[in-house]
Amino acid sequence: MKVAVYAIALNEQAFVERFMATAREADLVVVADTGSTDETAAVLAGLGAIVHRLSIRPWRFDDARNAVLALIPDDVDVCVAIDLDEVLTAGWRARLEAEWGIANRGKYSYTWSHHPDGSPAVTYTYDRIHSRHGYRWRHPCHEALYPDRIEQIDAHLSLELHHWPDPTKPRSQYLDLLAVAAEEQPHDSRTAHYFGRELMYNGQWARAVDELRRHLELPTSAYAPERAASMRFVGRCLAQLGQPDDALVWFRAATDTAPDTREPWVELAQACHDERRWHECYDAAVAALHITERPTIYINDASSWGERPDDLASVAAWHMGLHADALAHAERAAALAPHDSRIAANVAFYQNVVG
Repeated sequence: MKVAVYAIALNEQAFVERFMATAREADLVVVADTGSTDETAAVLAGLGAIVHRLSIRPWRFDDARNAVLALIPDDVDVCVAIDLDEVLTAGWRARLEAEWGIANRGKYSYTWSHHPDGSPAVTYTYDRIHSRHGYRWRHPCHEALYPDRIEQIDAHLSLELHHWPDPTKPRSQYLDLLAVAAEEQPHDSRTAHYFGRELMYNGQWARAVDELRRHLELPTSAYAPERAASMRFVGRCLAQLGQPDDALVWFRAATDTAPDTREPWVELAQACHDERRWHECYDAAVAALHITERPTIYINDASSWGERPDDLASVAAWHMGLHADALAHAERAAALAPHDSRIAANVAFYQNVVG
């Protein structure tokens, strides 16, 4: 098996040595430098990468990735697409060879956006390892691989990929690129969801509501966790627009749509907390805590799996007069967030009352 790692790069000199260390198990490393003004290209080449300087104008991620993919030699069997701020676990090549079989697409664990303290934001299943031929990248932003006139055969690989991003790197181009994507593919539910989410991230509350509702109305919008996420985002936007009662309607709809996922319940609990609806807050937080298996999907909010549900349940229980429950939930929240001074103060206060 001949394996190539490939990537696109722009002003990522700080990551080059770590990237080349993680890629060294491949037979070759191919990188498209798309206009760096630092020493990214030179350092990559000095460490053994095959570097091509490409100009993609107007910029879009799918064109850039397809361009570098086309430059990979024909005799390569498997391509591993990673970014310069990502790290593969050591020994990944041996696992790939042992587990690939007759596959043409690999699925594996991806931990996205580690925080500076080393804690992961979210882990889900990823699939950017593929056969040399038969795949194309699509979408100007949040690009994805699609099979091209082949039948996809998956291999479930035991390797891991970790994302260690530069927190100072801007994402300002995402909104414009997602607007292009939505115009190109108005019936694509994935694009509509991402575009609506990005509008929300940029504080364009009313436009975000319109786009997220459009996502929900599309015939192709059938993935329950994604639909529930769009509903939660509509709720967030309506809350920002000063419509808390309407926001609650959407948060409740999200729990109905994906009742087996924690995120909608935690968001509903938080909204009820903010509106001092203590009974509904408590019930929603407890419903979240009853879900104990964390899914390996990208719609996965790290805060829903930390201290937040117990913290919300604790505060609500206290206001309901359930002092022992308030203490129990606060203690569990404190165990998950031992450095949170507010939660620690709540525990001390509840202990003093309960005795």
